[in-house]
Amino acid sequence: MNDVPATEKRIPGYVGSILELLEKEGHKAYVAGGAVRDIVLGTVPHDYDVATSARPEETLDIFKRAGLPYYDNGIKHGTVTAITEDGNVEVTTFREDGAYSDLRRPDEVSFKTSIEEDVKRRDFTINAMYMDADGVIHDPEGGQTDAANHIIRTVGDPAARFEEDALRILRGIRFCSRLGFDIEPNTLLAMETHCEELKKISGERIAAELIGIVTGRYAPQAIRTGWKVMSVIIPEIALCRGFDQRSEYHDRDVLEHTLDVLSEIPFVEGLGRDPELAMAALFHDLGKPECFVLDEEGTGHMKGHPLVSEDIAERVLTGLKCSKQFVTNVCLLVKLHDTYLKPTRIRVHKFMCQYPMDILNKLKILQRADILAHSPLGLERMSRLEELNRISEELIASGAVFEIKDLDIDGKDIIALGVKEGPEVGAVLYQVFYSYLEERCPNNKDALLNEARRFISTKSV
Repeated sequence: MNDVPATEKRIPGYVGSILELLEKEGHKAYVAGGAVRDIVLGTVPHDYDVATSARPEETLDIFKRAGLPYYDNGIKHGTVTAITEDGNVEVTTFREDGAYSDLRRPDEVSFKTSIEEDVKRRDFTINAMYMDADGVIHDPEGGQTDAANHIIRTVGDPAARFEEDALRILRGIRFCSRLGFDIEPNTLLAMETHCEELKKISGERIAAELIGIVTGRYAPQAIRTGWKVMSVIIPEIALCRGFDQRSEYHDRDVLEHTLDVLSEIPFVEGLGRDPELAMAALFHDLGKPECFVLDEEGTGHMKGHPLVSEDIAERVLTGLKCSKQFVTNVCLLVKLHDTYLKPTRIRVHKFMCQYPMDILNKLKILQRADILAHSPLGLERMSRLEELNRISEELIASGAVFEIKDLDIDGKDIIALGVKEGPEVGAVLYQVFYSYLEERCPNNKDALLNEARRFISTKSV
């Protein structure tokens, strides 16, 4: 952990002002939850939540009289959000949750007057600490000890916590991915015991946690720990665990290879891993068990696995209601990850014309990560990738164009050559573009027009 800031420097002014407002009216108020956890871990919180003894209507009245902007769309669950120039602050009344019939949100809440009772409803000990206006941290559930020991542990009975809110199971794995902490054995056992309940949680909420897991710094560790839970969402993970590829190009099972690929996807401090790349790394080989065949010599072959893996990614991500663009991009990366062209300028140029440049740039990263997770023999493919990347960079540097619209001629020029307006114009432009890709003519107006004339003279357009 990094150094914990001095007590008096732990609470920014805009948050301290809200605590002061509430306390002046005779209420207790504390910074609670994730902000305190981050401070204990020596990192700067991105946002601050306040827990208070004031009931929601009292908080509203205090904010109104102070002229503090707010919105109250969470008031049913006791939350009023203060709006300040420096950031919004959620202010929630001490509460005790009722039954969770949807395994996600309490059917009803009852408001309490004790912060000690309030923290008992929280998920993990590292999130159950609170801090008073003087910056003193209170820790009734042992969160500081667990943070120091890098342990994720539920508050109280883990089974009860996950029965209340099944999404906490994935949250625990996400914290493992983000922080690199181990999950306490009883907590992990309860996660595995109750993970089927995740099927009752909305796809959108599952997707948000899944993206948080794969983009975390310690994502491979988290998935390796929580593979049984992850398999409820993506059943193929269980099939890949321990699956021997029986190939001299691979020296680890499919799941371990997958996690090693994920570990090679760059992690950017403060941003994490690129979500599309990280998700593509997770899915890229999950179709291998379905494609697996042994030849007469006992060597494994998994031809066609990129397309099967693409289908798995599309099924899962669409089912989780991820955005269409996200699904499309992830599936495209999965589909293309094993595509290695003959390294010629013409072939590479044509390939680059088929896909967005953003996808091509990400594909380079995915393919490099994939190769690095092979056996030493499999690493020989790196020279092919480097040659392909060199050619693509030379094409870009030379000013090569990758779309018809970027040619030095357009439809008006074709019409000026006597071609009637309509689809024939596009047909001529397509042929000219193809000739350019074949390097039969450069991208300058005179050469392109000559190529257009040659094509027109041989066709009835």
